[in-house]
Amino acid sequence: MWIIIVGYLVGSLLGGRLYGLLSGHDLSTSGSKNTGARNAHRIGGVKAFLIVYGFDVLKTVLILQMSGLYFWETAFALTLGHIYPFWRLRTGGKGYAVFSGVILAYDPLWFIGGLLVLLLLIKGTDNSRETGLVMLILLPLAALGSVGNVIWATLTALVIIYHHVKGETE
Repeated sequence: MWIIIVGYLVGSLLGGRLYGLLSGHDLSTSGSKNTGARNAHRIGGVKAFLIVYGFDVLKTVLILQMSGLYFWETAFALTLGHIYPFWRLRTGGKGYAVFSGVILAYDPLWFIGGLLVLLLLIKGTDNSRETGLVMLILLPLAALGSVGNVIWATLTALVIIYHHVKGETE
């Protein structure tokens, strides 16, 4: 059960803050003012995106590999930590990279399949933001088989969706 707490704490370590330390560009004061990979791309290009996204996916996968029976609870904690870091609430990312890490840790084939569907949706709609939200349906689908896991996976997806929708109204 300790892994859930570790998940929240590690979730609070943000790739966007790491990028800021390495580059001198504080994402929380530039572009959309979000510390996530999309804003990193906006500010620093592909290299910045890869640093932020890669770090956030890697932290998620590493912790979930240790989570055992608490996979979905730990995924939820990682998401909360990423969005609400303990050191400064609501200055985190929006959760896409953590979502990617959850799916990758759950099953790399789900990740690859989801990525292919996402790319097709983006190509068809020319909209990466909303099509990314559609992909969140993978979380509850991946958790099928246990009501408790589906609930945790759904809560994780809802937190991410909430922060994207909330961001539109701010």
